[in-house]
This record gives sequence, C-alpha cells and structure tokens, in this order.
Amino acid sequence: MKILFATFAAPLALTLGSPAIAQDSTAPVGDVEQPAIDPARLSAAKVTVDYLFPLGTYERMMKGTMDQMMDSIISQSFDRPMAETMKGMGIDDPELDELGDASINDMMLERDPHFRERIQISTRVTTNEMVDLMTSMEPALRKSLANIYARKFTADQLAEMNAFFATETGGAFARDYMMVFVDPEMMQSMMSFVPEMMQAMPAIMEKVEEATAHLPPPKRAEYLEEDSDASMAEEF
Repeated sequence: MKILFATFAAPLALTLGSPAIAQDSTAPVGDVEQPAIDPARLSAAKVTVDYLFPLGTYERMMKGTMDQMMDSIISQSFDRPMAETMKGMGIDDPELDELGDASINDMMLERDPHFRERIQISTRVTTNEMVDLMTSMEPALRKSLANIYARKFTADQLAEMNAFFATETGGAFARDYMMVFVDPEMMQSMMSFVPEMMQAMPAIMEKVEEATAHLPPPKRAEYLEEDSDASMAEEF
C-alpha cells in the first residue's frame, strides 16, 4: 500500500513544491551567479507577484481540485492491467503474462475489500497536509518569482503589467491565472495523455539503457539479494 500511494504522492509534491526553492538576487544557480537586481524593477515585480501569486494560492489550487485529480489518476492507473503497467515501466518479466488482464484494483481488492475507500481517504489526508506544507513554502516561492520577473522584465514593462492587473479585466485574469492549471478540463486533458505515455515508456527505457550501457551496473544492496517478492507483498 505504501509503495502504491507514494507513487502518486511523490510526483504531486515535486510538481507543486519544486518552484518554491528560494533564490537571493545574487544566489548561485548551478555554477552561475545571478546578477544583482535593480531595486526599482524588484519593487515593481513584487507588485506583479502580489497580483499573480498572492498568499493562499496553493490552498486555492489544492482544495478540492487536487482531490479530483488524484481520484482520476488512481482510477485510470489502478484500473489498467497490472502486466501492462509494469511493462510500461520497463519491467519485462515472463511471469507478468500470467497476470492476464488483472489490474492493481483486482489484486488489491482480493486482499482488502476496502482498498478503494482506504486509498481515497489516504489521498484526502495527504492533500490536506500538503496544503499546509505548500503554504509554508509560498513566501520563498514569491521571493523567487519577484527576482525572476525583475530580471526578465524592465521597470516600465512591469509597470504596464501592474496597470493592467489593476483593471477589472486584468484583476480577473490575475486571480485565476494559476487556477487554470488545476481546472477539471485541464486535468482531464493531461490525464488523456497517460495511455500514450505508458505506451511510450518501453521505448524510452530502451534508449535509457542504450545511453547508459557504457556504465558498470550498480552494486546491489545486501537486503535486495533476499527474496524481494515477499517484501514487496508486505509493502502492498
């Protein structure tokens, strides 16, 4: 169960949380040090960020919409044949053919009749906890966004943007700018690509193997030498 849930919780956290890494105006990015920012541009950029990403944005994005998205991901992914899913991840074991069209849901419901309810409750709890986590990251994210906008746009350009955002139309756009990305229609559009991505995974994994063929194989940890199937079953 923990493995199944982590499969979906981790990408969610990465997608929503990764931009929140704060950067000072002179903080190094890789080996490149960012130039100092003109105070006038930074001041204008902070106003822009107030319009486009006010405090509380993550909560607006995640409350309700993320529950629906996770339900959709789980439904589409867990209803797929297990063998197809595993092969899509680059695992090609002859024993997978013995699973036939059995899905993760089929196998899990045999072990736990309350599997669907349990996973739905788990996603709700995690989403609620993620709201607090993401909200705590917002000040750092807003600082980074202000720095980025101040570097990319001139003070005049930022002033024009802010003048637009101050209008009724501009304010309406700014308020829902980020919400567009978690709109149910956008979520459905993104989910429609899942089957294509799964079909593409075997070819992608082959290219990865070819690109890393010159590297020696990694050493296996001692605990992996034991019966991994038994430990995997416990996790499920």
